[in-house]
Amino acid sequence: MEQYIIIFAAKLNKSDMTNNILPENKKRHLEFANFGEYLFWSYANLQMLFVARKENKTKYDRMCYMIRAKAFKAYKDGRWKIHNLFEFNIEKIRANNYCWYCGKEMEPSKLTKDHVFPRIKGGKDCLDNIIMVCKTCNSSKGKMDLFEWYEEVRKEWPPINVWVHYLKNIYLYSVENGLMDKPLEEMDKLELPFKWRYIPLDYPQPEVYI
Repeated sequence: MEQYIIIFAAKLNKSDMTNNILPENKKRHLEFANFGEYLFWSYANLQMLFVARKENKTKYDRMCYMIRAKAFKAYKDGRWKIHNLFEFNIEKIRANNYCWYCGKEMEPSKLTKDHVFPRIKGGKDCLDNIIMVCKTCNSSKGKMDLFEWYEEVRKEWPPINVWVHYLKNIYLYSVENGLMDKPLEEMDKLELPFKWRYIPLDYPQPEVYI
């Protein structure tokens, strides 16, 4: 159950920045048995957002929250799978005329490649780890974590396609490196190519992407 929707970033207001990502994560992280559950909860929220958008909802309702609960359980039980980046990479090749970070349209020759996991942190020089972006975004992000950069610098929600791409990279890395069963209290002790505390646990209302 996966979809690829090109929707550009939406601005965060002050209350979003104060109440959402880091503070909420700190409040809720003890509810998860391990990092895998933490990651699946974020992915379940993403599925809820997809459904709400498909149904043209501006606010989450009871049906949306039921879908989130179903998705979370299905991911935990292994009945729903998070696939590799093959199909997403095809989409990146086809849609190579704009910056994936800010949405600005431009000639492909003017785009630069950004390593989602910075190479200095072990990110690979392969298509899975590359997104084509404008020079301004590439320079601004630098070696920062992608979710951290959107929250701390751009102060906006990422485009949904960027969200999916980055979560998949984190998931695939975590599976490959045995992180899914790690207790959260151990995650801060590890050298990782991403900052796990910036992974959002609560998503914006669907109206933000209208």
